[in-house]
Amino acid sequence: MSKEKQSLGLALADDLIAEGNTSFTFGEAQRRLARSRSATSNVLRRMLEAGLIDRVRHGHYVLRPLGVLGTPSTAEEVALAVAAAFKGIPHRMGYRTALDEHDLIIHPARSIHVAACKTIRAKSLSGQPLRVIQEPERSIHIGSIKCGDSWVSDLERALLDAARRPKLVGGAEVLAEATAAAAADIDVDKLLRHALELNWSSAVRRLGSVADALELDGLTGVLEPIHDIRFDLDLEPGSQLKTVWRDSRWHLRWSRSIEELAAVTEQ
Repeated sequence: MSKEKQSLGLALADDLIAEGNTSFTFGEAQRRLARSRSATSNVLRRMLEAGLIDRVRHGHYVLRPLGVLGTPSTAEEVALAVAAAFKGIPHRMGYRTALDEHDLIIHPARSIHVAACKTIRAKSLSGQPLRVIQEPERSIHIGSIKCGDSWVSDLERALLDAARRPKLVGGAEVLAEATAAAAADIDVDKLLRHALELNWSSAVRRLGSVADALELDGLTGVLEPIHDIRFDLDLEPGSQLKTVWRDSRWHLRWSRSIEELAAVTEQ
């Protein structure tokens, strides 16, 4: 967990203790944190993983004794393990692992995704399955930021990763969920710079189609194609489902309805 994410959880716990509260609801946590439902869910999930709270039933939580404060987080342990395993190899934690690190998805990543210019023998790290996505060395650190002794995709690169290979992160639903969660915080100029450097026109088209169709605040109508559009793309490449809607602006074929993906972003 980053220091910022850790501080959110600790501040919430401190406020509750100061007021003599030992239990709280999801709604109370969201009000105190002043975050979206998705961001609040991620903070609470990380507090559960760190042993700070217990969930007694849906939407209701209790504080645990605070002797566990300062326990190394899962995210920090993963970064340490990745750094050790890929020592001397250009690499970047990306795809679903990066979406999780940036609090863009509710359900945690079950495996560790690392982009690297070559594979390694290890099949798991910190008890989690490891998946290595091979990329050219020149692209590994485009849009990456330091994470301990390792590297992780920044917010904009994480979304481009997901839009470039939606099936790798869990499909169109996860792409929509992450895009909606990040919409207000995306640096569009930075995202487009990354896309141009990577020559990932298809990723921009998928993000633009999702943002416009779902009318995401802060991102709708903002993205522009980085190259002329000359052919159709699938929102989710490799899907065997039939096309249910075609975005005429971005020339994207959707195998999910707008309503289906909109429902994912409202959970």
